Amino acid sequence: MASGGSIACIRHFCLECQGGSPKGVRECPDTACPLWPWRMAAAQPGAEALWRGPDAARRALREIRRQCLACAGGRREVRQCAAREACPLWRWRFGVRPRTYRAVRQRFFAPKPLSLLD
Repeated sequence: MASGGSIACIRHFCLECQGGSPKGVRECPDTACPLWPWRMAAAQPGAEALWRGPDAARRALREIRRQCLACAGGRREVRQCAAREACPLWRWRFGVRPRTYRAVRQRFFAPKPLSLLD
């Protein structure tokens, strides 16, 4: 599984999709793929507006979420996805940074204070 940021994981996913061929990623014909504009984000001339800027990471995460929904078929299937070791996008499948997801999950499942009425 790829380590690094969401954009690096998109690149790793695209490489796996094209059989490890950087040339295949460059020449990818699947323009309907949500990740297609991001496949060469660091190398495309004129793509700096896409992968740089204050909201670039958020846009990349949104596209990862769209890809996961298309791959799995729905929200429930994305949540139950078993491709943990096989898919570079698995950590990012909820459309948020893994650290953010863990914090929200801990807050949601944390013990709640008991309030008793007098």
